[in-house]
Formats: sequence, structure tokens, C-alpha cells
Amino acid sequence: MCSSIPGLSVPVPTVSRRKERLSREAKSQPSIGHMKESKLYRLRHRNSRFETFAVFAHSTPRLAIRAISASFSLRLSSSFLWWTLSAGVIAFALFSQEFSGRAVVDELPHRPPRYPCEDVSGYYSQVELAEGVKMMEQLNLLISDHHPLTYKEVWDALEILDAADVENPDASSDIVEIYSLRAVPKSLAGKLEGWNREHLWPRSYGLARGPSLTDLHNLRPADVNVNSSRGNKFYGECLHEDNSCLRPANSEAAPDTEADKERWAPPVQVRGDIARSLMYMAVRYGLHQPIGSPTLQLSDSPSIDGARMGLLSSLLKWNEADPPSKSERLRNNRICSLYQHNRNPFIDHPEYANMIWKTPARANSVIVSSSKGWINEFHYRNKGKDLNEFVEVVVSSLIDASRLKLVLYNGANGKMYKSIPLTGEAFSITSEGSEFLIYTAPLSLQNGPADGIALVSCRDDGTDEVIQFLSYEGVTTAIDGPAVGTRSLEIGVRETEDSSKLGSLGLTGNGLRTFQWKRFTTNGSPGRLNPGQDLGDP
Repeated sequence: MCSSIPGLSVPVPTVSRRKERLSREAKSQPSIGHMKESKLYRLRHRNSRFETFAVFAHSTPRLAIRAISASFSLRLSSSFLWWTLSAGVIAFALFSQEFSGRAVVDELPHRPPRYPCEDVSGYYSQVELAEGVKMMEQLNLLISDHHPLTYKEVWDALEILDAADVENPDASSDIVEIYSLRAVPKSLAGKLEGWNREHLWPRSYGLARGPSLTDLHNLRPADVNVNSSRGNKFYGECLHEDNSCLRPANSEAAPDTEADKERWAPPVQVRGDIARSLMYMAVRYGLHQPIGSPTLQLSDSPSIDGARMGLLSSLLKWNEADPPSKSERLRNNRICSLYQHNRNPFIDHPEYANMIWKTPARANSVIVSSSKGWINEFHYRNKGKDLNEFVEVVVSSLIDASRLKLVLYNGANGKMYKSIPLTGEAFSITSEGSEFLIYTAPLSLQNGPADGIALVSCRDDGTDEVIQFLSYEGVTTAIDGPAVGTRSLEIGVRETEDSSKLGSLGLTGNGLRTFQWKRFTTNGSPGRLNPGQDLGDP
């Protein structure tokens, strides 16, 4: 049996009975139980024989010399080269103050890759570029077979992965907190005045059991107080019209953080890092999960019950605005080589994100797709008890409106909760002298997030045609009803708890090709054209 050393092929002598006895005697000595192994060595448990011996020589040189002497006396001719190499290792260990376990197990530049993930180009060689679920399936298969850690092992791992000195993590006495970007002593781990382990994808959003709880791609050190402030808020910037926004998000957080009652925006410097971590989680734990384990998803309609984290649109934007840094890539490399033996694909290939989650087109920048009819205005929320809720649809006078209906969808589960024909008793009809009719109905609408409104037409063959499927406060995919399998278009504006009962959301512009969604604060106009709206020709 041979052990490969870069550049050489050296026979390793077999162990004689005398050597075995010497080894047992050596193991019985108390000093071996106190080997001064580095944290990197302790976790790199599958080292080659040569690497293991190098760290052993550094930790207990006298015992190593005895072992080599025994080997030398037993098989002088066959092990001379082995003895020479080993003696050199011991000399290096004894006389170099800079020699450490990290140098052996983390910085061997010429050794062949031990785990497939260490060969980055080879790791992705079988991935065929695709879109959506097909791309997710390939990446899930690639990264799912990884070595899980215990919670105790996570503490030690974070001290290496997030060390303040990224080049010499084992020697660094500090770690860097993810939301404050401060360097704080490793010794404050788990203390009230110190730092703890932050799950970027919160535990309450589907991290029920198993490796998802200790996955290092999702864990970062965070200040205890700042971590508490973040809680399980989803990621995203504050709404511009929301006066409850805090900047910074916490007095001990970085100055460019912000938060409101639902959202949390981390420091700009690490927004891309966090986005890519959540993308990894959605791929790793979003497919083929054990029975009883939630399947994680990214969405613009976050839901604890649905294990949906977000905001997807913000994460996609952050991924592009903040590309992977040297330290982020190094962290990915170390998770691969030292701990889990898998990689975060979105650090190596940020472009994979848009292949899976293309940024959904916003309806406020999309031309009305059909002159048959469209959803023109609605009101769903205001301060206090919701009043004056309605939906308004504009339909060409050339169309048989009896074929049209509105279908309302619940964003929390993608299911329809109401269907109303346009020619039923609920709708009133008005005309302003154009070639279009305005159908308006007082309807109780859900307050979001991601609730949808679909305008549906019945074809001659009796099947449904979805003319338009809009949503507010997020994106949803219908799982039943006429729009089943269809992804909504988010209109990009919303009402809040402070909105007026006289307000609405509606289209404005001159002609179908220029329409955009706008929030009308106090001048909603059910049954009439919206302020600044000209229908033009059909």
C-alpha cells in the first residue's frame, strides 16, 4: 500500500509487531492525550497519512522521533527515504515558530483534491445550463450529500470561517459579526455581552430538524442584541412611505442597516453574501425533503406556515449589486475542504440565481396585454376597519362580458377564494362615452401579502383563458382554479394600514401602451376613469 506525496511515489513500510507495541505504548502515555492540535486539524479528520504525521510531529516531537527511530532500526534499507522525509518534517516543526496545524491542513498547495468540491471546475462540469426547477434539480443533486455538523461543532467552525484575520483564521483572536461588521473576541461566544449563532434563514421558516439547523452556509456570528432585534424578519429595505423604518436597524448594528416591523436590511457590504446564502438554502432544502420536513422556498410573499422566505426580488437585486468578495469565496472553500464538503453554487456562479428565479416582470411596467379587458382599479386596505373595498374592470364594448369573471386568490396558499361573473348582480356598469365599459363591484379583498386578482374569459370550447393575473404585496402562483400553475404579476404599489378609505390603486396614462399602476391617496374613482387616465382607441 502506498501513500502519495506530491512529486514523489514513496513506499510506506509495513508496521511490524515491535512498532505496533511501541505505538500502543506511545498511546498509553498521558502526553498524547494532550496533543496541542489546532481546531483546523481536529475537524479535518480524513487527512492523508503524511499530513497526519506532520501535525503529530509538531505536537509531540519526542514520541514521533521514537516512532521513526523504531521504523528506521527495523527496515533501514526500505525506509531510508521515508525516514529522511519524516525527519525533515520534525525539524521544521521544532524550529519554525510559524508552523501550525492550519498550515498543514488548510494550505497544502500541491496535494491533490481530497473532496470533489475542492475541484471547483470539475464540481460543476456536469451541470447543464437550464431554467427554473430543472436548474434547481441539478444543483440540489450536487450539494445535498454533505457532512452535517453538531451544534457544538458549529461554534468552532464559525471561529475559523468568520475570523477577523481571514488569511490566518486559527491565529485570529476575533470574529466578525454579520450585522454590525465589528470584530469581537472569539471568547465572547454564547455570552450575553457577546455573539451567538445567527440563522440567516430563520428557524421558524421551516428549519425543523436535521442538517438544515447546522448548515454552515446559513450560519453567521451576530451580536446577541442585534440578533434579537432581527428576530425572524424577512430581508428587504423599508417601504418608502413607511414612517416606522429604523436606521440603523439597531443601535449596535452597522449604520447602513434598516428595519421596520417586517423587513430587515443588513449592511450593504454583505447583502449579496446573505442573498446567496438564502438561495443555497432554497435549493438544498427546497427539493426531495424527508416526509414531515418543510420544503423551503424563496418568495415575495414570505410565510412562516409555508416555509417561504424573502423578499426574493430584494435578494436577486442584492446578488447582482454585491458580487462575491475574496473573503466570501474563501469561506466557501473552507466549508468545502474542512467541514461539510459541499459548496454554495451561487458564490461560484452568481448567474445561476437568475436562471432559477428570473426577476418577475412588474405589471406597472407592462403594457396591458389584451384590449379585451383589464383590471383597472381596486381598493383593499385602509386605516382602521377596511371600508369602500372594490374592484373595477374595463372591458371593450365589442366583447361579450358574459364570458368574463373575476377570480380572487389567497397569496398564503395560492388557492382561489372567490369567483364573480362580470354580468352578475355584484357589478354595476358605467360608460364615459368611449368604446369601453367600466364594470365595478364592491368586494371584500384580502389584505395580502401576495393576494391575487385574475380576469378570466371562457373560450368557445368551454376552457378558461387567463387574460390577466395581478397580485399586490408580493408574487403568488395559483395552485387551483382557472389560473392554476400561473405566476402572478405584482403591480409594484400597495396600500398600508395608514391608507385612506377614499384611496385606491389604479392605472394612469394616455392609452393602453403607457399605463402604469399608481397609488391614489384620497381620490379613488370607482366607476369612473382614474385621474390622469385616457383610454385611447381599443
